[in-house]
Amino acid sequence: MAGKGFNILINRRSGTVLAMGEPAVEAAITDSSLDVAELCFSEPDQMSANLDRLIKSQQPLIVGGGDGTIRECAKVLAEQGKAFGVLPFGTMNLLPHDLGFDTLQNALKAYARGVTTSAIDAGFVNGELFLCCASIGTMPQASVYREQKRDVSKIWLFPQLFMFVLENLDRHKRDRIVLDIDGEMTRFHTPAVVVSANRFADSDKLTESNFKRQTLDGGELAAYVMTTRTRAGHVRLLMRLLFGHWLLEP
Repeated sequence: MAGKGFNILINRRSGTVLAMGEPAVEAAITDSSLDVAELCFSEPDQMSANLDRLIKSQQPLIVGGGDGTIRECAKVLAEQGKAFGVLPFGTMNLLPHDLGFDTLQNALKAYARGVTTSAIDAGFVNGELFLCCASIGTMPQASVYREQKRDVSKIWLFPQLFMFVLENLDRHKRDRIVLDIDGEMTRFHTPAVVVSANRFADSDKLTESNFKRQTLDGGELAAYVMTTRTRAGHVRLLMRLLFGHWLLEP
């Protein structure tokens, strides 16, 4: 990512921008001392056009948005062979957490200090690129539910989302899923499967991402199949997902 001054493309409808406001985001970028060539706050339906325009620039590019925004941009940028950085503006911020960017301020300061270019692994499901993980069952359904409740205050959304996930896990615990693992078809009864590009690391802190990976270039896929059968088991796993050590769950 050689060059002087970053182009920054931000989805202005991402959760962090809506919560902070564009002036506060711009102030944070200014305070970080990051050299900026262009700062573009884009409507979601204009992201593709703005990305196409910025791809033509020789300046290094940073994309700010949620995991979905980053994935959509990555599909285009990978085809063009253009490296890019990311800023955490979403809910889970999986890739930013993998890179050690727990907050917007930490990410901006890291880019201001200097950058290097590295290749990372990616996977495909049904012909669609994924950078971190692909999921079946409860996890994507919970994402849809959360998006539908986007205008609900976080303090009220959390218990609603928790109960939605708990009920979904219990209702679909006997769903059948078949995985092709090293050429062998293996059947599971489970409400949720996550396939990750490289393995997740254990964590024990509330401030850490519980889906942070051990490495980004290990060259393997890891499948995580939920096996809890009772509501008590579901609750125990959900608590571990919140507070850490979920990988220790049998």
